[in-house]
Amino acid sequence: MPDLTKMPVPLYAADQPYHWEYDNLPLKALADRDVAINNAVDSQSQIIQNAAGNQINLAERLNQSLEDNGDLMTMAVDNAMHSIAMHEDGSSTLSMSQIDIFQSNYGYVLSNPVPFVKMLEAERNKLSMVADQATSFALEVYIPSPSSISLIPSNICISNVCLFDNTVVQLQPSDHIGWEVQSPNILKPVLNLNIESFHRHYYDIEPITSDYINFNVTNVNTPFMEGSLRVYINGARLSSEYDISYPPHLDAESSTWSTNKFTPDHVMGTFQLENPITANDIIRIDFDIILS
Repeated sequence: MPDLTKMPVPLYAADQPYHWEYDNLPLKALADRDVAINNAVDSQSQIIQNAAGNQINLAERLNQSLEDNGDLMTMAVDNAMHSIAMHEDGSSTLSMSQIDIFQSNYGYVLSNPVPFVKMLEAERNKLSMVADQATSFALEVYIPSPSSISLIPSNICISNVCLFDNTVVQLQPSDHIGWEVQSPNILKPVLNLNIESFHRHYYDIEPITSDYINFNVTNVNTPFMEGSLRVYINGARLSSEYDISYPPHLDAESSTWSTNKFTPDHVMGTFQLENPITANDIIRIDFDIILS
């Protein structure tokens, strides 16, 4: 609104003669005021119209981003790419009171500039699974034999269970197991045992034969460990080096003892008797095979 006091409306004075020029002075002042008011209103109307942008009016434009009380609309802020998904990692200089709030509420030691990072929901969910004050790894080991824990302090091992909590656990080699470290962070146990230490025993097996002098230890000629074959005829164990006497079968008409020995072939899974036996004789074998 223009300052109308700069254009006062003149009043008749007692000494003014009756004349048309004097009579029109108030009307001319009022006309000048109308022009000033019109110019001011036109100027303000143009400003308000320009402020409306591409909306119908200024009120319509303001309603896009402001609440009735003047607060910013959350939706309008997000639409302006200011949602948390649009933020990036960065740093900010905080006041001492703000730093004190972070330190007292969360226990963090902060100094300016304070770095801030954006977190994914998946990261937050993963952190939520971490127990409060989780700062170390605990290991609970069951020891089958209490005698093997006699040298460990009683505050670590109770009965057959040893708890290693908030301490360094050393992995040392034993007579049978060692450790192999590979880059970058791979630790592999290594057995310090001969492969022959892993084998399977077969006992009281009837060998396969067609002539009662040449035998296969199984129907598929299974290779066996060298030196593991044991041969029994009618309950007597034979030797691969010396002739051994063995009794006749219980159903045999003769009571004469016989002698025999055997020659093994551990690669082919066979053995051969020095002398053939009869179908009435009972022959059984024991042998071991390597587990690879």
